[in-house]
Amino acid sequence: MSAIQHHAETFNPNALNMVQLATYDRLILAPLVRVWENVLDWEHLPYLHDTSFNYVELDTGGQWGWRTWSNADHTGHVELAVASADSYVARSYQAGHQVSEIWTTLTGAGDSTQVQVRFFMPDIAENKIEKLGQVMTNLYTQLWDEDEAMMQQRQKRLHEHRDNRRERNLGKEANIRSKLACGDAVTFQVKRREYQIAEIEGRLVAIPTICPHLMGPLLAVDTHAGVVRCPWHGYQFDIKSGECIFPEHADCKLPAAPELILGNGNIIARMS
Repeated sequence: MSAIQHHAETFNPNALNMVQLATYDRLILAPLVRVWENVLDWEHLPYLHDTSFNYVELDTGGQWGWRTWSNADHTGHVELAVASADSYVARSYQAGHQVSEIWTTLTGAGDSTQVQVRFFMPDIAENKIEKLGQVMTNLYTQLWDEDEAMMQQRQKRLHEHRDNRRERNLGKEANIRSKLACGDAVTFQVKRREYQIAEIEGRLVAIPTICPHLMGPLLAVDTHAGVVRCPWHGYQFDIKSGECIFPEHADCKLPAAPELILGNGNIIARMS
C-alpha cells in the first residue's frame, strides 16, 4: 500500500484555498541519515512526543512514508509521504477533509542537517494567520527539540567505543547500594555492552541500558513489575527472561547480562 492521497508528492493536490501560515528554519545537530531515519519512524510519535500526540495507530507504512490513525474511531488520520530525495509532506485529515499540509525540506551539512518547514492550512482568514503560524512554529520547535536529542543519542551509540573486557570490579557493594538508594544510576560496560545495576528482591542484578530495538535508553527500571522500558518507542522487556513483552509484534530481546559476584566486599561483573 502507499499514500491514499492522489498525487501525494505534489503541492496542494486537492486544489484547496491553501494559506501559508509560517516558515520554520532550523539547523539540526545530527546527520541527514539520522533525520531521514527519524522521519520514517512513526512508532516514536506517541512515546517521545507524548504531549503532542494522544493517539497514534499505524494503518500502513513503507519507504514511501506512513499513514496513522489519529483517533480510535478512525475518522482522522495523518499521512506522511516522501516527495523527493530532500523533501517530504505531512497532511492531516478529519472525516475525509484535509485540514493541513506541512512541507519539510532537508539539506545535509556534514554532521548537521538544515531543516525548513512550511505550514499551510486551507481557508484561513488573514487576521488568524499570525496566531496560527506561531502555534505551529512553537509545536515544531518542541518536536524537533525532542527528535534532535534522540537522534544525537542514537548517533553517539552507533559510533562510541565500548569496553571489551569480560570482567570488571565495580567497587564496594555498600557504596553501590548507597548510590541506588539515592536514586543514582550505576552503569558499567563488559563485552562491548552497557549495563546498569538494579536491586530486585534484595539482589543486585545487571540490566542492559540500551534498547535492542533502536538503541534507546533503558534507564527506567520498574522493579515491582519486573520490566524495563524504552521512552523512545515504548518497548518493554521482562528483566528476568529478556523477552520483549510490548509491543507484541517485536522480535527483539535483551542481551544476556553478566553475573554479579560478591568478593571481599566488592561487586565483580563477569560475563560467562
